Amino acid sequence: MDARADRHLALDPAGKAADFEDKVCKYLDELRESGVTNMFGAAPYIAEEFGVDREEAKRLLVVWMKGFGKR
Repeated sequence: MDARADRHLALDPAGKAADFEDKVCKYLDELRESGVTNMFGAAPYIAEEFGVDREEAKRLLVVWMKGFGKR
């Protein structure tokens, strides 16, 4: 399944939103470790990788930031 197909999981009423967010969080963990960008500027990377719009990318980044210390 490609990233663009995965984004539809976020809208799935069967509770797959958490699976999609987990996938994005794992991606962001890897992005952070790579040092490619300051994580405050990671929303465009999320939008590109997962085919979501800018607002959804920012929301997903906030989810990752809020959970960062808990992982």
